[in-house]
Amino acid sequence: TTMAMLGVDVTPIFALIGGASFILAFAFQDTLGNFASGLMIMFNQPFDEGDVVELDGVVGKVEALTIVATTIKTADNKVIVLPNRAVWGNLIQNMTATTTRRVDLVFGISYEDSMEDAMAIMRKVAQAHPAVLDDPDITIREHELADSSVNFFCRPWGKTVDYWNVYWDLTQQVKVAFDEAGISIPYPQSDVHVRAVPQELSNAG
Repeated sequence: TTMAMLGVDVTPIFALIGGASFILAFAFQDTLGNFASGLMIMFNQPFDEGDVVELDGVVGKVEALTIVATTIKTADNKVIVLPNRAVWGNLIQNMTATTTRRVDLVFGISYEDSMEDAMAIMRKVAQAHPAVLDDPDITIREHELADSSVNFFCRPWGKTVDYWNVYWDLTQQVKVAFDEAGISIPYPQSDVHVRAVPQELSNAG
């Protein structure tokens, strides 16, 4: 170069430029990643403003979407800004993408109670709720023989906007109906079995 021909040592200058380029490239790596992820989100449209979503483990309503970040508001009114790399690189759940949604409930009863009676009560209570849809049908099945209870799935369907009302109402109403029918929802419990000590060992002590 001309500077080298004039006797100027350009090595430190090139080292400085190279170092600065590396620092800039490193600094812009996340920004470029967010930019690329933002383009993918806008192109594929897995959600839109106003949708209720779960992004990177955070649940809330989408308030804004830019090329580098997504802003959501949680149910307790927190505003959270997520970089789009965290959004596009993780599981995206859109709770309002469809007009209907299945409500998943689990109820447990004592081993001494009637499974048939409990299932009939769950179905009767769910069918009586005005926001539960007739189609698809309500699914009620034995789910698990747990340590302290027999657990059941109760899965009615409702409109997406009614999801939490159905969930909360049925949780309360099934409990009340179980109480009225004498069906218990047991606490976690353990049975302790005490064995008698043989007489000869007792005398030896």
